Amino acid sequence: MKRVFRALPWLGMCVLPVAQPADILPLTAAQIKNLGIRVEAPGSAADAPAQPAFARVVIPPSSVRVIAASGPALVTRVHVQAGDAVKRGAPLLSLSMPGLAEAQNGVTQARLRAELAAASAARDRRLFDEGLIAESRLRATESEAQSARASLAAAQTLRAALGVGGVSGSTLTLIAPITGVVSESRAEAGLRVDAGTALLKLVDPTQLALEISLSPDQARAIAVGQRVRVQHSNAQGTVLALLPQLDAAQRVLLRASLHDPQRQMRPGQAVEVELSQQQAASAHVVPVSALVWRDGAPYVFVYAPRGFAPVRVSLVRQGAGRAEITGLAAGARVAVTGVAALKAQWLGE
Repeated sequence: MKRVFRALPWLGMCVLPVAQPADILPLTAAQIKNLGIRVEAPGSAADAPAQPAFARVVIPPSSVRVIAASGPALVTRVHVQAGDAVKRGAPLLSLSMPGLAEAQNGVTQARLRAELAAASAARDRRLFDEGLIAESRLRATESEAQSARASLAAAQTLRAALGVGGVSGSTLTLIAPITGVVSESRAEAGLRVDAGTALLKLVDPTQLALEISLSPDQARAIAVGQRVRVQHSNAQGTVLALLPQLDAAQRVLLRASLHDPQRQMRPGQAVEVELSQQQAASAHVVPVSALVWRDGAPYVFVYAPRGFAPVRVSLVRQGAGRAEITGLAAGARVAVTGVAALKAQWLGE
């Protein structure tokens, strides 16, 4: 193999061979010392420190229920107020709705017609089987029964659109769809509302989440699925999403689930969290200074008996001066200082 020799100013008159890529870079112990090269055994990814961050406890959209009027109505009674804990099925509001009695009557009438038509169809089926009526009469009766069932379904849909709850004449009492806490109330007795007017908001306090703010550099080391632990508590969760855009403060917002067995967390609470590093199989952690780049690929210099060998690795993530890599053999030691001199010798610069 042809070798090119050149002088390195920082070694005085010492002359080092410039090796081609993938060669061993031959160095003596004295040369290693003069170049200021120090080697270390890479750390395990399992030993990577958790990344601290600030977060805010929030209520996820899936834990919120909005109670609204489904048609023009008059609020006649408010059974709860903001801050009240309610169980599923508990009364919330009573509304007087002019169209409610008519819709309820429509369901009743449609049900009676459907039951009568079904009985007539069953009777004619028996008569046809006994040969006492023509098939055309049976088909006509069954068609009437099918039409009556469709009318009943339409009436029930119209009634359901007015709201679910207890009915007394033209008064509908809306009930809680979940067990939770009334977080907001805009209802008061005597208030006239239109269809779609939001009156109450219910939240499930047992279903909370975290919004975590990170710098863009910190966010590069985070992936969906990483674990999150709230400091000074037993609460923990998992990273669910990283928003693609930066906020007004030029930071990245992460959303994470939150499991709080001791019920210590409250919505709006500011907390400190730790994001554990997600580990790749056979991953190692080295200082970022140990990495060199060639043609867009990362390398490290692995110590060998006669010098150093450039070894291509895969970069999993980096941040806070550390890099997580794969591709190193067990027991390998890498150069962490003096890397610039090794790169110059390797590339013949």
